Amino acid sequence: MAKVTTVLGPIDTSKLGFTLSHEHVLTSSACFRHVYPEMLDRDLAIKAAVRLLGEAKKEGLNSIIDCTPMDLDRDAALLEEVSRKSGVNIVCATGSHLYIPRTFYETMFPWMKPMSPDRVADLWVREVEVGIEGTGVKAGIIKVSTNDPIRPPEELMLRAAARTHLRTGLLITTHTPMRSRVGLEQLRILKAEGVDLTKVYVGHVNSTLEADYHKRMADQGAWLGMDHFHPAGAPGTETWEERTEFIAGLIKDGYGGQIMLSHDWNVGFHARRHPPAADGEKDTHPDGYAWIGRAVLPKLRKLGVSERDVKKLMVDNPRRYFDGAGK
Repeated sequence: MAKVTTVLGPIDTSKLGFTLSHEHVLTSSACFRHVYPEMLDRDLAIKAAVRLLGEAKKEGLNSIIDCTPMDLDRDAALLEEVSRKSGVNIVCATGSHLYIPRTFYETMFPWMKPMSPDRVADLWVREVEVGIEGTGVKAGIIKVSTNDPIRPPEELMLRAAARTHLRTGLLITTHTPMRSRVGLEQLRILKAEGVDLTKVYVGHVNSTLEADYHKRMADQGAWLGMDHFHPAGAPGTETWEERTEFIAGLIKDGYGGQIMLSHDWNVGFHARRHPPAADGEKDTHPDGYAWIGRAVLPKLRKLGVSERDVKKLMVDNPRRYFDGAGK
């Protein structure tokens, strides 16, 4: 039986159960919690995460993939505590988001040589094999992000992610921007580095509803992350109903075995110490980690998607994805 590394240790992939494939418990800027601790109530964040994950667990949730790397202020000890108290499995990430450390690639002084992909991979491999920040918590997935077009520092991160994968067997999950087809270029670079594209999950692709784009990635073996789901939706993008209808169409066309669903949400709103913004800042995602189960899956069923295919999206596909881990 294959294993997946969670913040509480390795578990059989069969124990993942109903899985949200791209979430965050808490995000910020790198080192923000250390430099400006007065801006975040960490204890409140833990309580909020435990409560909201616990609510979703009562409705069937078993596991989340937390895609928060160092430059989003990953807090491995917090994830460990939240997982233990909520009973939800959490897989945490090594890698990088878009706030790439200048030490990796200096953009202000172009005459300074960037770090090599292998040197960056050394750092990430340590988080996979030894642990993160002295906690003993080990990364269970590699996160990498790009804009469109892909900038040189982001290409370095892609190549470092590929080399970390080839050394550890850990799977790769990516971030793509809205209204973009950059997932194809991400796959091209990863493939050029020797990555088997069945080991790659391309994230946020339901913010670009172009069936040809999705099918071209899936036909290469990649997994499709339909993981931008919340009631309001980003300005200028399709509604959650339209995104759900699009997924139903892909399932009808035979691609249901390569799709996973998630929200890309976090509990930050519930844990801030500063007052709401003057424009009336409010929580636009009150269902938290339970939204897909409460709204999206019922909508898919109404569109004629079978229970078997719903189970594929939420249980079978995440398990099969992690079954593919390994060198």
